Amino acid sequence: MARRRPIAGQRGRTRPGTGEEPRPDEAPAQGKDRPATFQVPKAPSPPTGRPGAIRSRRSDALLLAALALVVALTILAGLLVLQARADDRVEEARAEARATAESSAVTLLSYDHRRLDRDFAAAKKLLTGGFADDYANTTKSVVRPTAEQVKAVVTAEVVSSSVIRASENRVVVLLFVDQTTTSTRVEGPQVDLNRVRMRLVRSGGQWLVSGVDAL
Repeated sequence: MARRRPIAGQRGRTRPGTGEEPRPDEAPAQGKDRPATFQVPKAPSPPTGRPGAIRSRRSDALLLAALALVVALTILAGLLVLQARADDRVEEARAEARATAESSAVTLLSYDHRRLDRDFAAAKKLLTGGFADDYANTTKSVVRPTAEQVKAVVTAEVVSSSVIRASENRVVVLLFVDQTTTSTRVEGPQVDLNRVRMRLVRSGGQWLVSGVDAL
């Protein structure tokens, strides 16, 4: 039987041991002549969790942090405004109470034996609380009898003053007061240098004296 000559460029294949070409319907031989199987490498598994969800959580956290900062700054600004207003009210109270203390000291520590009722009544309008009762008792039992007896005329003058403590409704003022007295007891005017601590409270929109202490 004549052998088929291979076509140019085509390798000839023969059946082992027979020298014949394999039939198309025959399976390829098993063993080392079987071509190696090529395995495609697997792609790496994607990381757990979606990147979009992670970015979303980070954005939410940053937004919450920003909102918390804004709220904190707003509260702080409000507190600073309130504190500034409170400080302004205290400064206003200091100025008003100091002026009231100076004028009240002149009225309280001045009197004329010829018009004691008028002088004591004017002074009592400036007082409040238990101090008003103490003043009325003292002027009635001590000051009036002595003033009428020696025909005393006392004139008070505030030399200087300073605020010791102050809040919106309570102020303590230190006053240096000169009292000039003329009477039948002494020849010529007598000048007394006094240091007085006066307590004032705000009542009904005005400052009233709640206590006076000689120092």
